[in-house]
Amino acid sequence: MRFLTTLVLGICVSCMVLAQDTAKKPEATKEIAKSIWDKVNAGPFSVFESNKIILMVPKTAESKAKDITSNLEKYYDNAAKSVGYKEDNAPWHGKLMVFIIPEREQFVAFVRRVEKRSPNSDDHGSFGFLEGVPYMASGPTKPKDFSSSELQAYKEIGGALLRSKAGEKTPLPDWVVDGFGRAVHWRVQGGNNKSVQNDRKKVQIIARKVSSVGDIWNGSDADATPLLQASVMEFIAFGPQSSKLADFLKGFVPEENGDAKSAEQALDSSGIVAKNLLGAWKVWVLSSK
Repeated sequence: MRFLTTLVLGICVSCMVLAQDTAKKPEATKEIAKSIWDKVNAGPFSVFESNKIILMVPKTAESKAKDITSNLEKYYDNAAKSVGYKEDNAPWHGKLMVFIIPEREQFVAFVRRVEKRSPNSDDHGSFGFLEGVPYMASGPTKPKDFSSSELQAYKEIGGALLRSKAGEKTPLPDWVVDGFGRAVHWRVQGGNNKSVQNDRKKVQIIARKVSSVGDIWNGSDADATPLLQASVMEFIAFGPQSSKLADFLKGFVPEENGDAKSAEQALDSSGIVAKNLLGAWKVWVLSSK
């Protein structure tokens, strides 16, 4: 499950100064990132800064920090282009703080102490703002496994940009966010990647068995459903319907009475049309090499 969180926290003097300075928008700094890491008691750390990212990882992963940051920027650029961001129209002011936390206990501590909420058992990552500063946290999908939390971060960053594009007041379903994140992962890794090839072959098998458009967001198969959702989001974001992605996101803007919009409503309002999606997606998937 993914969360978009906006918090006002007294994290450090730098944050408060920025918040008080109305002439200057708050911006991520290494000092803010370090102060957040300290709240989690996650032990020694390494911090690496690039043009778009401030990365925080355990000290034991210091040798990988530069490569991870470079990869995160590739995912960032791919997702940003897809959702319509340009150099002069960035998703947020300044850089994105990324926290990769490979131990479940420490990720839970991040959620509780920084985001001030209770985590769910299926929480593996989140995106939000701390006093206007954007951050993304990635936890492990396997206990105390850095490689799984690193991979999770790559899949999270697409969802972070998608949520930013939709806006804080537009709640996107988890399947849309997660599906887009995995679709970006496929695009960045490329069709020659063995893992991507295996995923696409599985999707072609799954596609033949899908009989209802509702299976896309209501499926319960822990292995098949995420691949199905990623493929459908790839179809919407990168396929023949890509020009309608922004309208699809707008379609989730709640009703005036606050009621959430359904996936069918969002699809219909974007012009993709829910009743036509299944057939069009199947043709696209099954005709792809």
